[in-house]
Amino acid sequence: MDQRAEPGRIIVDYSHLFPGVVVRADRMADEFDVVFSDGVRTAAEILRDDNGGSALDVVGYATAAGTMQPGRVWPIMSIEEVGSEVNIKLGPFLR
Repeated sequence: MDQRAEPGRIIVDYSHLFPGVVVRADRMADEFDVVFSDGVRTAAEILRDDNGGSALDVVGYATAAGTMQPGRVWPIMSIEEVGSEVNIKLGPFLR
């Protein structure tokens, strides 16, 4: 199977996302398995608009402490390659 067809992995150093957070991806992909610091996982995908902008559409989840986090679309403010990983900075959620 083509490695690029498999979801990438995003590591979040927190139990939730927030404006300005920088997450680490193992590579750029269209879909991701998102792993939070408390061990909770969810899925996400990259959305692109006609103007070249992109956003991370994250499926809702519950933190390990039981706090519900709704699904949100987070604009991607910057993408920076760091060695073999990619840092993705998120802005304020759109919805």
